[in-house]
Amino acid sequence: MPDPHKIKEHKWLSALGPVFHEPNLLHFNRRSVSAGFLAGIFAAFIPLPMQMFLAVCLSITIRGNIAVAAASTWISNPLTFAPVFYFCYLIGIALIGEPLGDDGLPMAFNLSTVMNNLWTLGKPLLLGCLIAGTLFSGLSYLTVNYLWRFHIIRNWKIRRNKRKAEEPTNSE
Repeated sequence: MPDPHKIKEHKWLSALGPVFHEPNLLHFNRRSVSAGFLAGIFAAFIPLPMQMFLAVCLSITIRGNIAVAAASTWISNPLTFAPVFYFCYLIGIALIGEPLGDDGLPMAFNLSTVMNNLWTLGKPLLLGCLIAGTLFSGLSYLTVNYLWRFHIIRNWKIRRNKRKAEEPTNSE
């Protein structure tokens, strides 16, 4: 991770002013990492070509870690892109109803049908993406927050037990 002071002094990033000087944007702590995952996972489910840019903007807005937000967008990478967005499409279909073709029959899912009926297919896709993004980003926020807290409490208990074991007993 680059030095935060060098990043803040960079000529292009200094234009962002005091918004970018928020310490949580570059530090790893429970709240900033959880918020970074929330921003990144939400952006990963939005079908845009600039998901990392969206994740960084959301992360700045909610004061999450920028690096975590940018990295977590890669759950929708070139290998997982099709299954993720098809899953979102199915969620949208379940909520809106199956889109029908001009003849009243369900549309076949092939490239020519998708291109001819982009708006009809796009509505359930966008709705499914928003719902899946909201659901999975919220779950990631809660999971990271809980696991971080669990790790800290476990380390406290280990240290407390170690100190108790090192204490001299009164019976000697």
